[in-house]
Amino acid sequence: MQAVDRGLSWLLRVTVTGALIIGVVIPPMLLRLINELSHTNDWFGWRIALVILYFAAFLVVIGLASVVTRHYTGEQRWRPMKREDLGIVLTGYLAIIVCESVFEIINRLVYHQTQTQNNAAIKSLMIGSPWAFWLMAFSAVFLTPIMEEMVFRGVLTNLFFKQEWLKILLSGLVFGSLHSSSTIPSFLIYVGMGLILASVYRLTGKLQDSILLHFLINFGAMSIIVYSLLT
Repeated sequence: MQAVDRGLSWLLRVTVTGALIIGVVIPPMLLRLINELSHTNDWFGWRIALVILYFAAFLVVIGLASVVTRHYTGEQRWRPMKREDLGIVLTGYLAIIVCESVFEIINRLVYHQTQTQNNAAIKSLMIGSPWAFWLMAFSAVFLTPIMEEMVFRGVLTNLFFKQEWLKILLSGLVFGSLHSSSTIPSFLIYVGMGLILASVYRLTGKLQDSILLHFLINFGAMSIIVYSLLT
């Protein structure tokens, strides 16, 4: 799959990508603010405004990333998924489970960590207030996969490099770097996940494939987190 338009300068491409990545980290920052304001008496109006802003951040980033991706790929519509796409998605899912399991075992044996710093940060946000709990539970499953795939796969792999392996490597490294990690194995969990997601997208050329895979991963992870916090 080749991009058809290289009209933007390298500096402008970096600027656009950087702005989108900043947009990706805005929702968690808003959740922290919601948690801080939840301890004050008069904050109902702020709560509504922040919730609206929270969802708006997702929509803006998704919309802008979609425009950039369509501009560079020349594809104005998503191609329909086929049966072989589901096979690739399931293979990617199994690969991520294996990758995650291996590095989690190493992380536990070497660093004595039972969970990644990223999952700990998510739990910390969710226990801050009921609003943050349900906003995170919903968005992590239904919005984050779309937003992150549009940015880290749709934009990153189409705006930079010509070699497929460099596109995939860049996507995996940036994706892994934006997930909180305190050890090398935990960092490699997210890098590996990013590499597999990027490989699925570059193999099929369909963002909905990597979005579906990301949805499956986040649904499983969030189900475990929600269960652990409610029991």
